[in-house]
Amino acid sequence: MANPDRAFAATVDQKHDSFTSVVLRYRGAVRLGESDESDHVVKEALSRTSIREGLRIVPLLEYRNVHVDVLDETSRMHTHTLKSIDGAVSAARCQVEGLQQIVVESGGNTATAIAAYAPRAGIDVTCFVPEENLGLLDGEFFRHERVRLVSVADPALVKPAAERYAHRIGARRVPEVGWRLQASRFVGCFLRESFLGGTRYDWLAQTISAAFGPIGIYAALEDAAAGARVPRFLGIQQAANCPMYRAWKEGRADAEGTALHSTRNLLTPVMYDGAPGEYGTFLRLKELLQRSRGDLITIDAGEFRQALIADGGRNVLAALGEQGIDIATVDGEVIEKTGMLTLAGVFKAIREGQIAGGSRVLACLTSGVRRSASAAVPFRRLEDLDSLEVGDR
Repeated sequence: MANPDRAFAATVDQKHDSFTSVVLRYRGAVRLGESDESDHVVKEALSRTSIREGLRIVPLLEYRNVHVDVLDETSRMHTHTLKSIDGAVSAARCQVEGLQQIVVESGGNTATAIAAYAPRAGIDVTCFVPEENLGLLDGEFFRHERVRLVSVADPALVKPAAERYAHRIGARRVPEVGWRLQASRFVGCFLRESFLGGTRYDWLAQTISAAFGPIGIYAALEDAAAGARVPRFLGIQQAANCPMYRAWKEGRADAEGTALHSTRNLLTPVMYDGAPGEYGTFLRLKELLQRSRGDLITIDAGEFRQALIADGGRNVLAALGEQGIDIATVDGEVIEKTGMLTLAGVFKAIREGQIAGGSRVLACLTSGVRRSASAAVPFRRLEDLDSLEVGDR
């Protein structure tokens, strides 16, 4: 029987380094099309849509005798969030399928990535985003003539507005669930190659909403040779919006939630979706947690502030800065907290003994670094669904 690790290594494109583009380095290892022919065509398209989707692992600090490293998914990304990979994959899929206009609903990071990547592929984009999240967007990516940004007064209306508008103009809503999982597999491939080189971790931690990230990552990791050690997974949600956590702890069959009508009190407003169950990912997350002997935890505002100063007074933002990861702040407040929420969860799990002393942890820092951003100016503001008149292309 062929060795799966050897077969995987043979697919890695050595002409491209992971520091610049995991999309190009690992596209040979990720199935992107339904047939061999379509898979080849999408991979060819990726060579045109990729911009910069870099990953790296850097050491951070020792916390109560636990070694914590960071998977940097922010500083080497074109849009400075993990969603750059989604942007590249979605643009390639749309281009191959001949889509000329698409619709995106997002808390901010996915919309930014699609707005940055799709126009380069000749695709018109309409992005629906909660009005309260406009300050998190980098206006540079929304100035393109092919991009229209619609702010929605009530976050609970973002999805239905996008759905209604897409139906009216005959456009696809993207990224599709399968595309999101494919994008996450590229991160899994990066980790798989790192593990082949001898890197080992007891835990992998990431902030989650619908959990596309860990599902795709572990799909790549668990395809390794029999006996390969896969890290336990620690998923983190914000306490103010944690439907996956509640479903896991209460033993429910799905992640039922409540629609949120404001993002103002959320630690990470980009994760505003109060009902991720519609994506059908909870069962897969539950099985992943069971297989990896993992767990989910939540973080509130006080625990987040506590995480910025590790034991011994070590400033965590300064420690990240020493590794070239400059987390953006305003008046000492972290602007985009999703990535830092992961570290807060790791420190909490260590304090509570969930992660034992002597362990090695890899924390996924999915965002936090921001360029000097110009304001994102919406094309239109949507007060309610009855006023949905965005204008056809």
